[in-house]
Amino acid sequence: MADFANGWLYEAGIGENRALRLEDNLLSQIRVERADGRARAGAVVDAKFTRQWVAGKSGIVTLSNGQEALLQPLPKGLTEGSMVRVENFRAAMIEQGGQAKRAKARPADKDSPFCEGPDLLAQLAASGLPFKQVHAHEEDVFAEHGWHEAIEQAETGRIDFEGGSLLVSLTPAMTLIDVDGPLAPFELAKRAAKEIALALLRFDIAGNIGVDFPTLEAKAERAAVTAVFDEHMAANCERTAINGFGFMQIVSRKLRPSVLEIMQANRSINAALKLLRQAERLRSTGAMRLEVHPAVANKIGLAALEELAKRSGRSVSIEPRGEISIDGGSIG
Repeated sequence: MADFANGWLYEAGIGENRALRLEDNLLSQIRVERADGRARAGAVVDAKFTRQWVAGKSGIVTLSNGQEALLQPLPKGLTEGSMVRVENFRAAMIEQGGQAKRAKARPADKDSPFCEGPDLLAQLAASGLPFKQVHAHEEDVFAEHGWHEAIEQAETGRIDFEGGSLLVSLTPAMTLIDVDGPLAPFELAKRAAKEIALALLRFDIAGNIGVDFPTLEAKAERAAVTAVFDEHMAANCERTAINGFGFMQIVSRKLRPSVLEIMQANRSINAALKLLRQAERLRSTGAMRLEVHPAVANKIGLAALEELAKRSGRSVSIEPRGEISIDGGSIG
């Protein structure tokens, strides 16, 4: 796609929408949106006040889809069981291990119009950058620009660079990044600072972030490392200085799960969606059979099979097989 070197590419997949941002024809950012029914940031809905959380300050509301959100602050006079119009300012999330994390909401004006919040395509359109939708019958430009390699980084949390590596670990409190490598500490820290800044943007990582650099005793060296980070950090954030133990904290507004949080939440779902994408892109005829691990088969519902049949023009069946690994599904 030589005519499109800067902007967003968008792909509407089965059960998952994907976006890849190019800068001078190189991948700089990816986004993943899954059809999981969770409340989006920016949604304005009426919710039922279920119970107090911190008396007089925050509480739990139940949205129309049955999901819960943390409401703060509490409107005066709000009683349990009553309805209140709210705006979600942070999407619901799934933490590593499958634990649900509620959306966060604030009171909305009673005359505020209802909305579901912008989906991924609407967010790209509002970014002000060029964007182009690509389709399965076209060349796989996502793969050509490093999509699969970036997704592997998101799934494993390991990001290698020349002279070292980053290990990104997800915790309920913050995202932690450990720097490792054989280089001298100052050189390793400088290279890592650039890679961290690029990775935060690439994978939509926000919220509380902690970075464990190699210990740098010289204050001038620590300042030089933060200068490298600032030079390459394109997203809005605040950071601390690197302390004497090599630790730096970064804080930015979190609206939704990062790509790492999405890709590390459920391995079976990842495998199912990857296989559906692969099957949709096959240029073959005749009946299609998906052979997968039973856990993956459980994540491919009837609606997904019907959508695959519609898009491919082929009849589709699925066969669970216990001897196949979760990541080892095949298409016949």
